[in-house]
Amino acid sequence: MRHFNICASRPAGRHLRLAAFFAAAAFAGACTNPNAMTAQYANATQALTVHALSGTPTYFATALSIPGLTTTKVDGSFSFDVAFDIDKSGNIVYLPPHMVGENPLGNRRVGIQKATTTYDLATLAPLNGYVFDSVTVAKVGETIIVQSPSSTCSLYALPYLYAKVVIDSIEPITRTLYGRTLIDQNCTFRSLDTGLPKS
Repeated sequence: MRHFNICASRPAGRHLRLAAFFAAAAFAGACTNPNAMTAQYANATQALTVHALSGTPTYFATALSIPGLTTTKVDGSFSFDVAFDIDKSGNIVYLPPHMVGENPLGNRRVGIQKATTTYDLATLAPLNGYVFDSVTVAKVGETIIVQSPSSTCSLYALPYLYAKVVIDSIEPITRTLYGRTLIDQNCTFRSLDTGLPKS
């Protein structure tokens, strides 16, 4: 059986020109950019439970690791992207590694910004506007977006992973924060929507 390259083949003969036109239009999306990136991992919102950095035991999970898709404690390894705290007014304080301490090997440059819309409507991470060297303070229910440098994406023009986080409630006695997060694990993609990213 012979096999044909759909993107390269052209019907011969004048009477087939119209068919060729429609065939080309139908397959234009498949043939225009064979080098386009394809997402490998579907996005999904996950429940998030962390503790405040202050006023809780050091072995509690007080931070989020975006490449690891997990919560983690803050320690000398600095293997986290965002640490969480609660201020005196009951607001959530989001801290990039640089605001927690100085890593002798150098802090990763994690960017944080408040979303301009709700968690569900924040479906695409911005390219700029991130804060790297100060904390970000948000109220319960306000969404933040995180830009995390990733070694697995280092060869790409956009060497980051993106995530969105919202804290929905706080237990003040135990200083526990309950919320949601969505992490896009696909290099070069900025989608913060559920499902397989297309952008």
